Amino acid sequence: MKKTATRLTPQRPSTHEVSISQVHQSQHHNLILENSYRAETITRELKQLRVLLLVPSEISDKMPNVRLFKDQLRHLVKEVLAIKLHHNLEEYLAQYQPDLILALGSESLFPEENIPALKAYNAPKAVWMADATCLTRTERNLALLFDYIFTQNIANLIYYQGLREKHSCYLPYAPDTELYYPRRVENRYHSDVLILGHFQMNSVLETLAHSELLHGLKIMTFGSGWEPTKNFIDITYDKTEISNYYNGARIIINCTGSVQQIMEVAACGVFQFVEDHPHFQSYPITEEDLIRFQNLKELSESFKYYIAHSDARRSSASRALKEVKYNHSYLQQGKLLLKKIFTEP
Repeated sequence: MKKTATRLTPQRPSTHEVSISQVHQSQHHNLILENSYRAETITRELKQLRVLLLVPSEISDKMPNVRLFKDQLRHLVKEVLAIKLHHNLEEYLAQYQPDLILALGSESLFPEENIPALKAYNAPKAVWMADATCLTRTERNLALLFDYIFTQNIANLIYYQGLREKHSCYLPYAPDTELYYPRRVENRYHSDVLILGHFQMNSVLETLAHSELLHGLKIMTFGSGWEPTKNFIDITYDKTEISNYYNGARIIINCTGSVQQIMEVAACGVFQFVEDHPHFQSYPITEEDLIRFQNLKELSESFKYYIAHSDARRSSASRALKEVKYNHSYLQQGKLLLKKIFTEP
């Protein structure tokens, strides 16, 4: 019988935490070496793992780029095997003997015939949900089958955390860099300002639409409720080409509250203003790399400066692009996912 990797032991929190500032300078080198050794040990043990990816038969636009994620995951673990949800799970489990079962997406019901094999198999089982918009009945049912639940929507954690003996975590998908990357686009995609978000009464966007801030500029909008507003060009119908519109915009005003959409814009190397949102408190988005605002006054002040200073826009966009490339790639998201499962109590 093929031997499987030993499950990593969760790290116990220390009863007495010591910061580097509390350690004598002569001991700094040893402390850094010790922390580096621990990180190398975790990485080395993760490299022993075999991961079985379960993928829906039909890939929707809510899903991550499965090929990109699988290729990056291979840098972190020993083996990765991807199969369709409808394949004979019991047969693959017997032959492959994975140390982790990871399902991607959440729009398809888990096949009834594969549920007994999933429940009986003795290894961690995780699902990386595609639940950014709302929590569906399918997703509620899927959550019951897995030990670890990774969500795209912080609001869904209330439900997941209420499930017995389940671990849940907010972990957005990384941007699909085969779709979102800097490039020149045709003139029909060009705009001075592209607004992302739904038009609602008594919102920043409603006030912005009726202000003089955008006077004389070519404005495009992506979101519901914009149709009767001024002379803005609504491109919501053209979702398949949204990355072209990102690349064609001088400035993007992002009021979606979506970490993933922020990262997708950043991956295109485009400057953006971002409306603050509670989601950002639970996910590290560097203040220096994004220009945030909470009201029209803050947006107006920043907008007037950056519309007149192209160098400042390029500098901010370049920092955000670098941040996404090195800290929010599928490699980094995969590492976070594995550590949540194998190295945290």
